[in-house]
Amino acid sequence: MEPHLLQQLINAAEKAANIARVCRSNEALLKLLVQEKTGPDANARFEHDFKTLADVLIQETIKHDICELFPAMREAIKGEESPNFTNVEGESVTIVVGETVEETAQCLTAILNAEAAEILASEVHRDVAYEEEVLGEIPALPADLDYSNLGIWIDPIDGTAEYISGDTIFTDFPGITSTGLDCVTVLVGVYDRTTGEPVIGVVSQPFHNKLDENVYRSLVFWGICLPELHANNCQFERPTRDNRLGIFSSSENGDILQRIMDLGYEFAFAAGAGHKAVKVITWEVDLYLLSKGSTFKWDTCAPQAILRSLGGDIFSYGGSINECKPIALSYLDEGEEIENLKCNKDGLIAVRDVSLIDELLAKFKE
Repeated sequence: MEPHLLQQLINAAEKAANIARVCRSNEALLKLLVQEKTGPDANARFEHDFKTLADVLIQETIKHDICELFPAMREAIKGEESPNFTNVEGESVTIVVGETVEETAQCLTAILNAEAAEILASEVHRDVAYEEEVLGEIPALPADLDYSNLGIWIDPIDGTAEYISGDTIFTDFPGITSTGLDCVTVLVGVYDRTTGEPVIGVVSQPFHNKLDENVYRSLVFWGICLPELHANNCQFERPTRDNRLGIFSSSENGDILQRIMDLGYEFAFAAGAGHKAVKVITWEVDLYLLSKGSTFKWDTCAPQAILRSLGGDIFSYGGSINECKPIALSYLDEGEEIENLKCNKDGLIAVRDVSLIDELLAKFKE
């Protein structure tokens, strides 16, 4: 039987969550894995940005597993991280997932000790099937779906600084944390290479449910937004609130926040683009707005597909204001080799209720 793309993406996201948890569960291993990003790989928003072996290994594992099952997509599976990692001797090592546990472990021993390499390689090659009840019923995909016309953007660990530190800070709003493991997500988004529209999204929260010390269970959200099929597992009820809620980066411009307040919004600050988008998906907030070009295609493709399956969307902040109408983020392949075209350079507005957009645009046009 032909594999189901969405189910395989969910399984890949759960395998990613397992790897993230294994790397995070041992403090000595975590310290060994951390490598600071520098130069063009660094995110200018942060004084320190981090790249971990977990990031790279997760990305390459997802690419390997999906390529094996869907070879027509091989050339269009992309991620945030370079597969190159520098070991303690300063040697550049390209992380490659081999055909066997032994091959992958051999690659990892250039960075890790043999025991750690074996543990991680075993996780990479373990069969994983995420079938929790929260997934809901996953529908059959259209029989004529052209896999060669689909691309994938992967963010292996969104919220890497939070993943490394693990320090949790709560906001004034129930269920919304500002920093911590709650803010970490694995993002896998599928887009149509012809139209540039996101069509399937999987967002996993690897540290959603703490069962014991260093023992966690994932929560996975998914959505399908194809012309002939809209489906998701995100049927949350919209709460009744006196005020609207927005969620922002702590570095957001003060003038932006004042305009939001003028529209009757309260707001919280939180880390992680994927985490903030999830709060829109679950109706915990009404709006996620970012005026700066500090997110990338791998940050937004997955949650945008889910929001579109719910009737919402993620729009370009600057583009929508300039055009005086909602302009959705696009994932067209043209020029992606140029780094700045991977960036959502005009910021973003994420909403589940698109009727909020007109009021926002009118306010920001003043």
